[in-house]
Amino acid sequence: MAGNNFGGEMRMRGSSGTAYTLRSAVTMNPADLSTEAIRNQNGINSYAAALRAPSAELTLEDVGDNLSDILRAGSQDIYIVEEFSGVTHVFVSGRITGDAQVNRENGELTGLMIQSDSYRRITG
Repeated sequence: MAGNNFGGEMRMRGSSGTAYTLRSAVTMNPADLSTEAIRNQNGINSYAAALRAPSAELTLEDVGDNLSDILRAGSQDIYIVEEFSGVTHVFVSGRITGDAQVNRENGELTGLMIQSDSYRRITG
């Protein structure tokens, strides 16, 4: 069903069984490299590639979890399931990383991301 369907309810859980409450958009960076153009003095571009970890920026709901425990947890497969589109994103051997920040006015937990060894997208 994926096609051009986006949005709707999304769920996130680790292969350990831990579920996380997503608050809003998840921004995915599934590529394992980034590239950039470098302009040379002769007017011709060169290109550089840098390896990077597939990742996703998260906005979660602060439900009182021990954030230090989340950041110390070992690598595991992390799944984000899009109910509306039928797409599952698998961050293989991933960890939650970052600098956790909680907005006490609205309960948003930001500053976290998934970083993984590889990424798989499963449709259907």
